[in-house]
Amino acid sequence: MPHSYSQKNIGQGAASSMDADQGMRLVAPLHLRTSTATCWQCQGLTQVHAIVASDVVDLGESGQCRTYVHGIANPSNELTQTLHFLAPNLRVDEPDADGELRLTNHCAHCGALQADVYLFEEPGAPFFGRPPEGHLGAEILGHDVMVGDAHYST
Repeated sequence: MPHSYSQKNIGQGAASSMDADQGMRLVAPLHLRTSTATCWQCQGLTQVHAIVASDVVDLGESGQCRTYVHGIANPSNELTQTLHFLAPNLRVDEPDADGELRLTNHCAHCGALQADVYLFEEPGAPFFGRPPEGHLGAEILGHDVMVGDAHYST
């Protein structure tokens, strides 16, 4: 008996049956957006960065839209090496409360962690909501990336 697909499962970002078992898939191309924020610790103006995915497939379900992705748990070496040169302040920090190593923004001046909640989740934050139309920033990866866990705008 043939498997039927809804419109949701057709095209770029379409969920495969394997996606539900393997975590999240960040759909390419992935871009890097840069903004600034005031450091909570030293009050200096520092660059902060966000990864923009064309889509996120989470538990086999496609969001079917471009989204900011942050708090990526245990990122691949390829992703961290790419970010090392383009966004040195966006790097893996100490394990968080759930024991995961996550990509987080840090102050360029004092090294303090810049919490994602203040960069992505509050109105007026540099990366609140969905990425704007138009220029998305530098393309950092041209292929999909699997991650175990991450936060993303919905």
